[in-house]
Amino acid sequence: MFKENIEVIKETFSQFMGTGMFIALFLVSIIYIGFREKNKKIKNFMFYYSIITLIITLNPVFNRIIRPIFTDSVYWRVFWIIPLGVTIAYAAVKVINESEGKIQKVIIAISICLIIIVSGKYIYVYENYVEVGNPYKIPDENLLITQIIGLDESDYKKAIVPETMIAHIRQFDATIELAYRRVPQGIYLDNEIVQALNSGDAKEISKKANQNNCNYVVTKKSVPLSGKMEDYNFIKINETPNFEVYKLQSK
Repeated sequence: MFKENIEVIKETFSQFMGTGMFIALFLVSIIYIGFREKNKKIKNFMFYYSIITLIITLNPVFNRIIRPIFTDSVYWRVFWIIPLGVTIAYAAVKVINESEGKIQKVIIAISICLIIIVSGKYIYVYENYVEVGNPYKIPDENLLITQIIGLDESDYKKAIVPETMIAHIRQFDATIELAYRRVPQGIYLDNEIVQALNSGDAKEISKKANQNNCNYVVTKKSVPLSGKMEDYNFIKINETPNFEVYKLQSK
């Protein structure tokens, strides 16, 4: 009966967990606080509230009830109510404070820091940043693409765009719908729409656009098209240095 809801919870919780050790640290922290915390107010929040939120958010009945509001694509945000960071931080400080001797405290503090460090991925790398010339902190070309579509005369706007734009379009113009959602991990290898764009097959791209009721398509100039979008009722309305913008003609 709840098979579909369970699958949604499993998939979205996997997205929320990522590949690090933070969930494991969180569970260890809950157990430690449950046994060691004497302050009732702190224990109520750090222990009981954490347990209750886990029971609720991982419950297929709860998922079914709120599914009309939090769809499959955004249910992972429900897990944000779990006090992950503050619970881990409090438990870590408590462990350090309850340790005997300065050397032991230092060793435990360094060990906890190392566990947290190796649980994540270093984000301050060149690939994650780009110099922008606009106050929205969105890549300039992505902003330009959004403006091209947003200022077009159509009242209904839904677009297929490359995965590099998926997190930026609706930040600037929420009236533009997108054919697929952002993946937190940034991995789109199994996404059929992304596959079609990266193949450059104009027929397949237009097919995906029609299947998803999209009247705009943005293609990469770095991926030459095999075939013409014009043959499938799309016309090019504009372009930027690296992208071309097509619009579905009225039938």
